Amino acid sequence: MAASSRAEVLRLYRALLRESQRFGGYNYRTYAIRRIRDAFRENKNIKDSEKIEELVNKAKVNLEVIHRQVCLFLSFHLRVVRSSNSSRTTKS
Repeated sequence: MAASSRAEVLRLYRALLRESQRFGGYNYRTYAIRRIRDAFRENKNIKDSEKIEELVNKAKVNLEVIHRQVCLFLSFHLRVVRSSNSSRTTKS
């Protein structure tokens, strides 16, 4: 395995923050952003390339999880809004 470059880690950090910004709920969004920042700060001085690779892989998995959660939230929100709008128009 090749050691992760600084550029790759920064790209992953920005991707995590960007995806977390898509959370609709304020509490979810701020919690995710705080956890991402804290985790990267906590691990910024690690020099062991195997440990860095392990952390990068863990962050990639977390990025996929965040993406799935955002998609689920958005699809649920759209269904609620649509059903809410359709019930208003049928009652009139």
